[in-house]
Amino acid sequence: MPDTFGTNDRNAVAKKISALHRREEEERGRELAQRLKLPFTQHESVSIDSMVLSRYPKEKLTQALAFPYSQEDHGIGIITPNPERKETKEFLEELEQQGLKPKLSVISQSGFLELLSEYEKYARGGQRISGEVSISSADIAAFKKQLNALDELRKLLQQIEPRDFGVAVNLVLAGGLFADASDIHIEPQEKKSLVRLRIDGILQDIAELEQEMYNLVLERLKLLAGLKLNVRDRAQDGRFTIHVEQQDIEIRASSLPGKYGEFVTLRILNPRNLLSLEELGLRQDLLEKIREGLKQPNGMILTTGPTGSGKTTLLYALVRHVTTPKVKIITIEDPIEYRIRGIEQTQVDTEAKYTFAVGLRSIVRQDPDYVLVGEVRDIETANIALQAALTGHLVFSTLHTNDAPGAIPRLIELGAKPETIAPALSLIIGQRLLRRLCKECATSATLNEEMTSRIKKALAGLPAPLMPTFSKGLELFYAKGCAACHNTGYRGRVGIFELFPMDSAMESLTLKKPSTFEVRKTAAERGMVTMQQDGLLRVLDGTTDTAELERVTGPLEDMEELFKIK
Repeated sequence: MPDTFGTNDRNAVAKKISALHRREEEERGRELAQRLKLPFTQHESVSIDSMVLSRYPKEKLTQALAFPYSQEDHGIGIITPNPERKETKEFLEELEQQGLKPKLSVISQSGFLELLSEYEKYARGGQRISGEVSISSADIAAFKKQLNALDELRKLLQQIEPRDFGVAVNLVLAGGLFADASDIHIEPQEKKSLVRLRIDGILQDIAELEQEMYNLVLERLKLLAGLKLNVRDRAQDGRFTIHVEQQDIEIRASSLPGKYGEFVTLRILNPRNLLSLEELGLRQDLLEKIREGLKQPNGMILTTGPTGSGKTTLLYALVRHVTTPKVKIITIEDPIEYRIRGIEQTQVDTEAKYTFAVGLRSIVRQDPDYVLVGEVRDIETANIALQAALTGHLVFSTLHTNDAPGAIPRLIELGAKPETIAPALSLIIGQRLLRRLCKECATSATLNEEMTSRIKKALAGLPAPLMPTFSKGLELFYAKGCAACHNTGYRGRVGIFELFPMDSAMESLTLKKPSTFEVRKTAAERGMVTMQQDGLLRVLDGTTDTAELERVTGPLEDMEELFKIK
């Protein structure tokens, strides 16, 4: 009799029979779990911790029909198709003898086999990757020779085969370090994935990865950072360390699910970015005001600005300035970015309900001299921080506002009482980061009358000692672009600042619940140099140019008009 079924028909029938068997197995598994009063789980929903799995050889797990997938304190998560099996019971008894309490879940036989088939993929994270990457001196020499320009990095990455994905990961990491990038971004697109570096605050495309390479690079980075490989539908955070020339550089990793895959951002926390107050580029008059503020026995020093404006760098500089063996300093951060010797650092843990407010409430009971609160986000944190500032502590924190004058209205908007804010605040600092002109290629042009007039109006109200002389033929410098600056015209960044102390006039104004404009006008009348004015002084001394200043702070503001308003 002829075969009336084609290959496709036979495959379809086989799939239906297989699906039927799986459903039957799952039903038996659910019935077993119900009888034993245990949870039933499916293969797809298991979040596997590779560090836990890698402790147990595959052969042992195959014999025991048990799959360890997570551990918390002394409890260990175990998945098994049959907890009543002799070999399974023996394995569970071994765990208990080791001080581990098994937390059992039942799975179908086929689901267990699928987990076991993925053993090598997940367990190798614990066996071969320890959350650390070492770049040898020889590699560093080669990288420095090859990565003298971003174009070279692009070419090298395009030449790497998927089997050498480990080399690709090291190249991306090394490229980020040697280009002095703050972040590395891997962004899956419809057909390929984009690798980008944030250099001096600006993202630059580096390479496109084919799908196979992207998957391998993603897996490697997730293993390094301690992220769960089979969790792809929610955000995860982790970190790992790079050892370079006897220096440890922390990498903070974040993954986020997207339409075409997981987005990965790597924040490079290079210890050499920990600057002292003197290295921040503050004008001498601002530096003196901050030093005076740090001599106060209590109060709150707030730094303001958007994400990426250098607030954390300034906070750490403040803390390092007051750190001595005679004082106690405690921090509450989210997360801890840099470890600083001589201070006690704690970190927000939302799962354990250790928030800024909860942590701060505990910290003030520890009798610290100085307290660092990573960010004032809500009224509870604001109130506790302000009370701490009123009761013998000097508190450092950050607030997300556009400028320093916006801090007072923002605290009132959160719900803080003006009569508490006024005596608690001691100093408010606003800041941004500007790209420096590349010294290799900056070009000059004579300042014309129109630009001279705009700059003079923007500098109106500037204290006389700071007012520059506008001589005829004054030259300004502008960005051009060369290989040294990756054709951007800029290399490195510098801070621009504005600050004002909470003197009696500001305290009286705060009690009236002022707008940002009212605070800004009063601060300017009392001698505050705005961030844009500080930036203009940087333009006039050749550090940056007007295009960069206006990109960061907006069009030049006519300060003459501000002083005319009554």
